[in-house]
Amino acid sequence: MTQDIDISCRRVPDKYAKEYLQHAAGLKLASSTTKTYESHLRGYVTFLHDDNTSVLEATFTDVLEFVEKCVRLGNRRSTIEGKVTTISELYKYIRLRTEEGDDLQLEPLRVENIDISRYQTPEPIKREALSREELRRLFDAFDSYRNRLMAVVAVETGLRNSDLRELKITDIDFDCLRIHVSDPKGSKPYDVPISDELVYELEFWLRHHRTGYARSDESPYVFPSQCGLKLETNGSFNQIVRDAAEQAGLQEVVGESQIQRNDGSMLEKDTRQWHRVTPHTLRHSFITLLADSGVEVSYRQLVANHASAETTRKYTHLTEDRFSTIRDRFVPPR
Repeated sequence: MTQDIDISCRRVPDKYAKEYLQHAAGLKLASSTTKTYESHLRGYVTFLHDDNTSVLEATFTDVLEFVEKCVRLGNRRSTIEGKVTTISELYKYIRLRTEEGDDLQLEPLRVENIDISRYQTPEPIKREALSREELRRLFDAFDSYRNRLMAVVAVETGLRNSDLRELKITDIDFDCLRIHVSDPKGSKPYDVPISDELVYELEFWLRHHRTGYARSDESPYVFPSQCGLKLETNGSFNQIVRDAAEQAGLQEVVGESQIQRNDGSMLEKDTRQWHRVTPHTLRHSFITLLADSGVEVSYRQLVANHASAETTRKYTHLTEDRFSTIRDRFVPPR
């Protein structure tokens, strides 16, 4: 994990951003969050370099221009807010922990208080959960045992894309019927129950199919890639799910974001399409299926790893007793 963080930090072309990521990784940020921050900072630093300035020399106007560029590119409000938070945290680090802090041209708290709501950003895309019949059609459309099983695990456990790709063999407790999520997005580690049927499928995969992958002996991950230790990016599994949904006749475009030129004009051809079936749709379907099975919201919140029960309710238009209750009520589609 430390090696992954080191590689991630090296991708940011700025000394102070690298120092901040190295400092925060494992201390304030989980590794999955570190990778998100790395992506945000890489985009911000590249923007500054293209404008012939640097992190230390940047002014508040530079930050606003970066925000406006994100708006023109069709970023959603939550995405831009995440980028602004990352930039603010970077400048707080420089101000408080480096000798150059007094040389900053801007105030970190001013960055933190940028109001993204005043910009016209695309509305959130509302995706519906897949029905049991649709999930079965999707499972049948995957082109490999690995890809199908990844989707099955996502639907039965609600694991996020990054957590599924990061899942290690040692995270599965076959005797106690549970998976340990060791480094979830933006939260503490947690456990999620699994069924006897899923345990059987995972054991079958590990014994008979996983060994066919070139680097399976070296990889600690449950789902190695064809040429690496794991699927490295969210986009990898995104594409796998989207291709299967197309094959199953389930895919459709549920929204588009238009991208603006720098002069503010709209170009119809410059659009980003948002699809109905994504890895997040599988997580959404898991939470909805739990609700349909009569699992109460507090239990759903537990296994969905939501900080707030209100978040869990939006998806549905730790004790072994709780896990047993969920296993008794929740019958995943097969």
